[in-house]
Amino acid sequence: MKQLLAFLMFFSFLSSFAQVTPEEEGFKAYRIELKNDTIDFYIRMPKDIKAKNLFIHVEGSAPLPIWYEIGNLCCGTYDIFNKDIIPKDYAYLMIAKHGFTFSGKEGEVPKNFWKKNTLDFRVNRVNEVIKYFQKNIFNPDKLLVVGTSQGCDVSAKLATINKDITHLGFFAGGGHSWLLEYILFVRKEAISGKISEIEATKKIDSLLTQFETIFDNPSPDKMWDENSYLSYVSYSEPSINNLLKLNIPIYVAIGTKDENVAVENSYVIPVEFIRHRKKNLTFRQFPNYDHNFIEIDSNGNQIEHIDEITKELFKWIKQ
Repeated sequence: MKQLLAFLMFFSFLSSFAQVTPEEEGFKAYRIELKNDTIDFYIRMPKDIKAKNLFIHVEGSAPLPIWYEIGNLCCGTYDIFNKDIIPKDYAYLMIAKHGFTFSGKEGEVPKNFWKKNTLDFRVNRVNEVIKYFQKNIFNPDKLLVVGTSQGCDVSAKLATINKDITHLGFFAGGGHSWLLEYILFVRKEAISGKISEIEATKKIDSLLTQFETIFDNPSPDKMWDENSYLSYVSYSEPSINNLLKLNIPIYVAIGTKDENVAVENSYVIPVEFIRHRKKNLTFRQFPNYDHNFIEIDSNGNQIEHIDEITKELFKWIKQ
């Protein structure tokens, strides 16, 4: 399993890549200069109506700009939400990861990216952007934060800190630690007959040894499975602990064939909400959808469902 396979959309054009600008995608660029960070973020305002609400997308884990070149062709993007579906009274905001801007080439990772790629660092970045937006743009009536993939962990913790968030979307995320995913997928291999029970136990023993190694030395300079030891330790904080602290409406969406987040890891969320008698959760599981909410039909065709789920999300907010 590759945790860095984040929630992305891909486009293949026959022309060579020219950097996508924020203006081409309807955004205006903003920057916050801090002592230990420069935060580049981008806001798309509605054209024909005054915005009164704000939608922030907190994207997944891969060290990439918002739009990026794949080889010599254009391109992949974290900008997955269809602007024609987002209600007209919402401003839409995305934040580039530390060291990145709006567009660039795949594989060009800033020197200190892994030192900064921690849960608390990302939470604080989004919180700084929200405070800037409220002070300098407008103070939204509704503040919707949607995390996708690793962004779920960030958004869940953020909502425990920033009390102005009114709604939380949690797309393709698990309730327990990242590390549990590796074990769950080994168990899936054993249950499906792809490996024997003896092979599975050996794999899991090896994983547990690797986890001990990571926690013994959580260095940003040591890597395993395309992620730093520091990131694994930081993001091992179970998101269910933060979700249970919230009283705002929460919408969780997971595909049953998610290849990055075992759906079993998401089921802990509704179970714990039931156990704690909390009523602010909407839990949606989508049969046969993968990590990007794509379904493969019987003929091998890919069917994208992110637009449908986005529509359902905003319908849910109005309820």
